[in-house]
Amino acid sequence: MPRRREAEGGEAENTERWLLTYSDMITLLLALFIILFSMSSISLKKFVEFKTGLIQSFSNSSITSILKGNTGILQNNSLISHPGNVLGPPIPSINISSSPTHPTIPNESQIAQQVSSALAQQGLSQDAQVVQERRGVVVRILSDQAFFSTDSASLGTQGDEVVDTIARVVEPLPNQLSIEGYTDNQPIVGGPYSSNFELSAVRAVNVLLRLDKVDGINPSRLSATGYGATRPIVPNTTPANMAMNRRVDVVILNTVATTSTSTTVPVGVN
Repeated sequence: MPRRREAEGGEAENTERWLLTYSDMITLLLALFIILFSMSSISLKKFVEFKTGLIQSFSNSSITSILKGNTGILQNNSLISHPGNVLGPPIPSINISSSPTHPTIPNESQIAQQVSSALAQQGLSQDAQVVQERRGVVVRILSDQAFFSTDSASLGTQGDEVVDTIARVVEPLPNQLSIEGYTDNQPIVGGPYSSNFELSAVRAVNVLLRLDKVDGINPSRLSATGYGATRPIVPNTTPANMAMNRRVDVVILNTVATTSTSTTVPVGVN
């Protein structure tokens, strides 16, 4: 009889050994849930840290020593196709700088320098003025003889070259472009335009259409506004000053273009 009790005690001890494996599994599951919880808020930094930890852990040969005799879920070596990679292809690296949602955009100073250099290379530095403002970079198309004579909204050949030169710089950028037309303070008498507001708006639209139709700038980036004689850059006291005020400003705004495909042409009235 004592021998039988001793045998029964041995059997009870053997049947409880599964608790060791069960407790190990529960611990691993708990660790997995903690990791998943910590990654519930999508964070690139957390993902990279998690990926690095997995690679270091599963590349460590000491992991296999825990499962003596190569028994368990890692028994079949074919389940691991690459060191540091379990049940799947290698985890790709993430390059933030090349992500399409994080493009590298030049600042105002860089854009202004690029436009100035492009105009200088074409011999057009005297025909346009590059100015930095809080809202962005302003390129003023100035030359009266090459661009806008009195009561005229036509650019002319040299004016087309200036617009095309600006377009080559801004085409790869995502910035919105505001095209703003201006006139001197001389009243409109006869002709096709009823007011300086209308004349300035048509001047701006003509530049916009060349940027769109000829230079291939996405129309969703473009808008045109006519300010008439309300915003002169110099007093309209001499013919030379009036010629400077008959201009179109191409403003490279700090804002990024939206996905809208329409072109808005508001006419400002102050």
